Amino acid sequence: MLRPTAARKGIAISSPQDPPTPRAGNRGGHRAHPRSDSLEDWTQEALPEALGTPGPHHRARPHSHSRNPTRTRSDRSPGSSLDAWTSGPLPTATSSLDDWVQGPIELHVEREAEDAWSTAGSVTGTWRPPAEESRSRSSQRTGPEGAASPEGGSIDGAPADGGLRTGPVFRHELHGLRAVALGLVAIYHIWLGRVSGGVDVFLFLSAFFLTGTFVRRLESGRPLGIPRYWLHTFKRLLPPAAVTILLTLVGTAAFLPSSLWPTVMQEAVASAAYVQNALLVFLQVDYHARDAGGASPLQHFWSLSVQGQAFVVWPLLFLLVVRRARRGKSVRRPLIVLVLLIGAASLTWSVITTQTQQQVAYFDTAARLWEFAAGSLLALALPVIDRITGAYRPEDGRPPRLRLARALTGWAGIAALLACGIVLDVSTMFPGWIAIVPLAAAGAVVVAGHSGHRWGVDALLSTRPAAFVGDISYALYLVHWPVLVLWLHHSGQQRAGLLDGLVVLAGSVLLAWLVTRAVDAPVRRSRWLEARPWRALTAIAASFALVLAGAGGWWLVLNQQSPQETTASAEDLPTDEVATTVPTVIRPAGWQLGSQWPDLPQRCAGPWAPSVSFPHVTCQQLLPGDTDVDTSETIVVVGSSHSRQYIPALLPTAEARGAQVVNLTMDGCQFLAGAERDGYCAGYDEYVLSYVDSIDPDTVLTTATLTDAGSAEETLPDGAASSVQALLDRGIDVIAARDTPRWESDQFQCAEDVIDGGGTPAEADEACGADASQKLAASNPAKPLADLVPAGPGDGAAAEVTLLDLSTQICPEGRCSPVLGDVSVYMDDDHLTRLFVEETLAPRVTELLANSR
Repeated sequence: MLRPTAARKGIAISSPQDPPTPRAGNRGGHRAHPRSDSLEDWTQEALPEALGTPGPHHRARPHSHSRNPTRTRSDRSPGSSLDAWTSGPLPTATSSLDDWVQGPIELHVEREAEDAWSTAGSVTGTWRPPAEESRSRSSQRTGPEGAASPEGGSIDGAPADGGLRTGPVFRHELHGLRAVALGLVAIYHIWLGRVSGGVDVFLFLSAFFLTGTFVRRLESGRPLGIPRYWLHTFKRLLPPAAVTILLTLVGTAAFLPSSLWPTVMQEAVASAAYVQNALLVFLQVDYHARDAGGASPLQHFWSLSVQGQAFVVWPLLFLLVVRRARRGKSVRRPLIVLVLLIGAASLTWSVITTQTQQQVAYFDTAARLWEFAAGSLLALALPVIDRITGAYRPEDGRPPRLRLARALTGWAGIAALLACGIVLDVSTMFPGWIAIVPLAAAGAVVVAGHSGHRWGVDALLSTRPAAFVGDISYALYLVHWPVLVLWLHHSGQQRAGLLDGLVVLAGSVLLAWLVTRAVDAPVRRSRWLEARPWRALTAIAASFALVLAGAGGWWLVLNQQSPQETTASAEDLPTDEVATTVPTVIRPAGWQLGSQWPDLPQRCAGPWAPSVSFPHVTCQQLLPGDTDVDTSETIVVVGSSHSRQYIPALLPTAEARGAQVVNLTMDGCQFLAGAERDGYCAGYDEYVLSYVDSIDPDTVLTTATLTDAGSAEETLPDGAASSVQALLDRGIDVIAARDTPRWESDQFQCAEDVIDGGGTPAEADEACGADASQKLAASNPAKPLADLVPAGPGDGAAAEVTLLDLSTQICPEGRCSPVLGDVSVYMDDDHLTRLFVEETLAPRVTELLANSR
């Protein structure tokens, strides 16, 4: 902690274990700040003297919340009293580590001002006249005991001449604003399930503090130190995140169904690498990805990933004005222009992508950068705003101008922030222009600053309860979402109730305090870690390595110890019945679902290679593409993933005949030649016909009908008949498969929840299954296709249509069940598991093809 001493002029360094230095005026040598057993004493360190605690060289300053304006903090009773807890401003938590590394107080507070999660990061500066700025670059005035004063002022940042403050100061109300933003995030997550705008406030504050930090470095002629900034920031942020991720992995293994394990493993590594948002964007657009929505206990790391990416990129902007700063010119104006351009481009992109693909835009860093730009703009313009409006801090010893307007502005900002998401459900509108609401609300609190009124919002945000939540805000954000998700999965609820929600919130606060106390604070205070850059880098690498080892090791253990999915259970249960007892093993395991998508082993090559590629089509084949491979026939599978799921059923026949099988499917697009297609599927039908013309296959398999998830409506789509006719006219046999039932919910997860809860497959059938009459038409709508014949004489005259209707195998005895025997029928809401197709459907398909030509 910072402490003037007689032994050394300037800033003395001590660790938390060092004995206290007696202060002048304390009788009997008692400490001015006795240790107490209050919760606050365990969550933050004492305020350094240079930031507000009077020492022997500090003048007493009036306090905005004290009835006696001359009373100093050393005159107060310990913080355990109710009045001190509820109304006394909480001192900032500072790190003796930072004092030791940085030295002068202005550098210390900058280290604590680099993002919105800093325990003592509510730091800002106020306007200085240009002449004073130039003087501060040429020479640093010294404060008491020879200590370099912050930006030419006194060591406590207060102006020696009674003018405007020139150094960075701790702003209690912004520390409390963190508490409000984090509280909104947690409350909305736990009880409302809506977007609160709290995350947007953190992005805004992160940019505000970061920009202020680097601009002060530029204006004082100090180096930017960007690499050191990166090391310092991620050294502090990543260890608590890594601990949270590892605890979440343990909780996932204990409480979440195995179908979610692979998703959590992926997100664990992505979160530690600060690319969680990119992973979620990929999962949103990846057709084969399982639902990674609110069920993931690590999804909330997307915002930390956006922040982390911004922490890497945003400081580089200040490199563009370094030469200008060295020539003594203003850097704020060019930075404002630069930030405005970036913000305008990002906001434009955000509005466009929010309207077209909001689920992707929500996690897109480019669509969020304008929020970062907004915080930077306020940081760059705030000195001018403070000068024009006459802003003063409590430490300045004078009231600010426009006191009533400031108080009302602050309350208007808080009211707007609280109303965002309550008055309007803006979940589907973020991160577009609507995010201006929480950003403007936070900006109002920042601009209002110190109001000078006891009823001002700054007084409320400066209380100890608000500061306590602000202190643990980073850890609370980390832990509250995993705790909530694990509880909801354990309880089977969609939303927490009042009482259990309070328990979740209280448990999250306790866990956040423990993480702050056991991990965050020791890392921040570690002199050893900060002393050498390689040590900070080692802490970062070790944190990531622990997460990678935890997730990767778990995956390796599962693959080595779990039974093979193709190994039937000892009961040898029939696959056309629903078991009334729980089988020893239900296959495949939930974590194996990723392997249930059927793929062929070879990329198309040789005679089967397409002459041109097509978007979203990956051509695969069964046999190698060597020209000397002797194939008696070729079977091509076209259409959507519902055609692709039948590929395993074709393989026994293909292997017996030495036939080549080609997968030319396109997820989400049926083969409907001649029908009007949308933008995504446009051109696919023509691509298929061009391909079959080039390789002249013997048979084409495609899905002919289309089922509906919410009803028994099953249709023959427009273009199905013309597609089959086009193939017949080319002399190609057609296997017209009937579509499989579709469901409104994930059948695998539904059955998994029942069975993991102690139920049987029969009980899962009752909870999740349905009669075939509710999922399929009474008769196959594709029957008219069997009457189609080639249009003209020739080789094509012998081509024919084979109807593939496997509804009696998928829904035996008129019942569509999620589990038959010991095999799960569905891998999601509408696709069959590869294992079920291989073991149940393949024999029927082999028999059908053997009887066909």
